[in-house]
Amino acid sequence: MEEQSTANVGQTVTDGVTTAGDVAVVRSLVATGEDRQLAVVTVTTTGTEPTGVRLTETVPETHGVAVSSGDRGRGAGGVISVEGTVRPESALRFGYVLTGPVAADLPEPRVELPADWVPEEGVSAALVAADGDRTRLDVRTETLLGQAQLRLPLLTLGGPTATDEALLNGEAAPRSMAGAAVGVVLTPRNEDAALRTVVRASQRGHSVLVTYADGGDGSEILSKLSSLGAVVLDPPAAGATQSQLHRHLSAAARGRGLPGIVLQTRDCPRIDYDRTADAYDSADYEVVAIPESWSTPSEGPRVVVGIPAYNAASSIASVVEQATAFADDVVVVDDGSADETAVRAREAGASVVVHELNRGYGGALKTLFRTADDRGAEHLVVIDADGQHDPADIPMLVESQERDGTDIVIGSRYVGERDTKIPFVRSVGLAVINGLTNVSMGKLRPSGFVHDTQSGYRAYSRRAVRSLAADPMIGNNMGASTDILYHAHRARLSVGEIPTTIYYDVENSSSQGSLSHGVDLLRNIAWTVEYGRPLLVVGAPGVVSTVMGIAVTVLLLTSYLDTGALAAHEILVSILFAVGGMLLCIAAILMHVLNVHPTMKRLTTGGND
Repeated sequence: MEEQSTANVGQTVTDGVTTAGDVAVVRSLVATGEDRQLAVVTVTTTGTEPTGVRLTETVPETHGVAVSSGDRGRGAGGVISVEGTVRPESALRFGYVLTGPVAADLPEPRVELPADWVPEEGVSAALVAADGDRTRLDVRTETLLGQAQLRLPLLTLGGPTATDEALLNGEAAPRSMAGAAVGVVLTPRNEDAALRTVVRASQRGHSVLVTYADGGDGSEILSKLSSLGAVVLDPPAAGATQSQLHRHLSAAARGRGLPGIVLQTRDCPRIDYDRTADAYDSADYEVVAIPESWSTPSEGPRVVVGIPAYNAASSIASVVEQATAFADDVVVVDDGSADETAVRAREAGASVVVHELNRGYGGALKTLFRTADDRGAEHLVVIDADGQHDPADIPMLVESQERDGTDIVIGSRYVGERDTKIPFVRSVGLAVINGLTNVSMGKLRPSGFVHDTQSGYRAYSRRAVRSLAADPMIGNNMGASTDILYHAHRARLSVGEIPTTIYYDVENSSSQGSLSHGVDLLRNIAWTVEYGRPLLVVGAPGVVSTVMGIAVTVLLLTSYLDTGALAAHEILVSILFAVGGMLLCIAAILMHVLNVHPTMKRLTTGGND
């Protein structure tokens, strides 16, 4: 039998096939803990008649058959004897849990085909100790493989059923997630982790749906996941993105009538089922899994969610409650609100910092950066207070930041498959701002663009938080979103984007109309031009306009000298182009001087901290 020596939780450590006549026995042992292995035994026959099978599994002295919780049985050794009937139309499948070294060399099972066997349903099993003492093993049918049609007979030494105490750690699946599926996107880099996810989720009674990204369709691993009860789904299209594959899994869960789905992130870390259940309670249908690593001790809080809020009493409690499941702490900055924003936020469980006077969006962000820096947060995730951002995307932003080492991760409306329905006026204004911001930072290649420069849904690393908290040049107004990108450009902080959806039709969203939004966007565009790179953004068009105006004027005057026909209107327009271009050049120079002069810098940032 082929052996693989590894102690990685979730990785198959022993696979083998034993045959006798028309019968084949496949045993797979999968590490489900540091010293626990799930053995899944599948018996099939190529014959045409039911066949009686007796299997004998030798348990080394270093191992034991686990009860449904705890480590009793360790070092018991002995022999497991199982009898059952395998039929041509259906496999005989059962499982048990071994305690002991994960990477141990376990003997192959011995297969006997009794000639006088009378076909019967189910299996019977016993554990025979080294001294000959025989103990009957209970056979309970548990939904450990995630599907009712694949319910697994589990062999135990008695005690509570595996549904009462989860096989791995003695904890039942959270009631609020009962019946929910777990969705996994398989990639070439997460095969072992995906296998672990399927085993742990299945043992908690969850259905498991698996699809795969490009390059993740290896037949061996998909066959292994399927043998463990996962439903394998072909991707909706070649080259589908992670968000598209998640939607595909969610649609499949709905189509199967499941009450909800927990979506694993790309790296498939171990799921914290308790925290994920809290997040699931407030989700409409789907929620992103929260990893166990978020709950491991660290010097400071791992994830702090920051919420700038101004007159958001009607929505802030709901946003805080949804974000709490994904955060070690939720910090709300009440930016001089005239309503009960601070009271509602505290009642919902947030830490609240109050500005007595309104400082603006940028002023609230600066308070969040300083607060997160003081607390030593590893990640600060900023979301809006009106409910337009979905807190369920927080694990995706944090995972992307940790995996790629990115200082600022933006939840973007413009990358991946776009679900956000942006109002027309806002869409046009954002397109102009995005273009101007990228040009002002010298990002002329599409590969280097920041596609959504105005998204307020961002994750900041500890390095980014510390750097931004110390920068007095972050403005107080809405232009702070652009200011932060300028800071990142100067300080060489890396910036990345992942797809997210922003909801503009939420109940408590801003009540501003299209005209008001348009005015705000025009102000933001003017601010971007003024405080970005005016020599490039304003001066370059000015130079082009001046040169074109002068050139056309010269051509028209030359034509007049040759023909005697004066095109007065054309000359007037060309002169206006030249004069306008020169005025733009002068304005660009003045704005550049204002930007670089230290005194003017202090004045333009307001100093309102």
